[in-house]
Amino acid sequence: MQENQPSAKKYEYYTRQILNDNRIRKYLEKYFNLYELRIKPEEQLLGKKTKTKWKVDAYGHDINNHLIVIECKHYKNNIKQSLMGAFAYTLQDLNAKGGIFITSTGFQAGAIKIAKTEKINLLKIDYNSTDTDFVVHFSSNKTQPSHAIAAFTDQLNGVSGMDGKMVVTQYPLDEAQKQLQQRTGRTQFSSDEINEEIANILKEV
Repeated sequence: MQENQPSAKKYEYYTRQILNDNRIRKYLEKYFNLYELRIKPEEQLLGKKTKTKWKVDAYGHDINNHLIVIECKHYKNNIKQSLMGAFAYTLQDLNAKGGIFITSTGFQAGAIKIAKTEKINLLKIDYNSTDTDFVVHFSSNKTQPSHAIAAFTDQLNGVSGMDGKMVVTQYPLDEAQKQLQQRTGRTQFSSDEINEEIANILKEV
C-alpha cells in the first residue's frame, strides 16, 4: 500500500464529498451525462430479480430519477474484469440506469471492455485525495484516463494567483505525463509527482 493514504472507509467518504462538490458535478454532466446527481452514503438496496440485498458504497438519482450506483475501491492493484463483471450484475439486479466505478489505481483492459458494454462510467480519484485537495481523473474508456480535474486549497498555496483559495482546473493529463516522461525517462509516476506537475502547469497559466 502507498504511504499517506486514507483508510478504505475514509477514501469512500472523501469520494462521496468530492462527487457532491458543485464544481465537480459539472464534469459529471460533461463526461458522464449525469445531471443533478446527488450522492447518498452506503446503503443496502433490494434486488428486483433475486430479492436479495446489495450493499452499495454509494448511490444517487439523476435528473430523471434513474438509479445510479457507485462502487468505490481503494486498491493497490488495477481493477480486474471479474470485479467489474460482479458490479455489472449488481446494476442489472437493481435495475439501475447506470453506475460509476471509482478506484485509486486503474482498470485492467477486460474491466474497461465490460464497463463500456454495460454503460459503467470509470473514474479515478488519487489515493491521497481529501474532500478539499484532490485530483479526479475522468476516463474515456481507455487504459489511461484522458483528463484530470484538480482542486486544491492550501496544498498549492504557493502557486501564483491561488492565495489559498480552492481552484479547480482542467488539463490534458496525457500532456502532463508526456512532460514528466521527457524529464525523467520513466513512464510511471506517483500521485505526488502528478500533483507537482499540476503546480507547474498552473504557474504557466
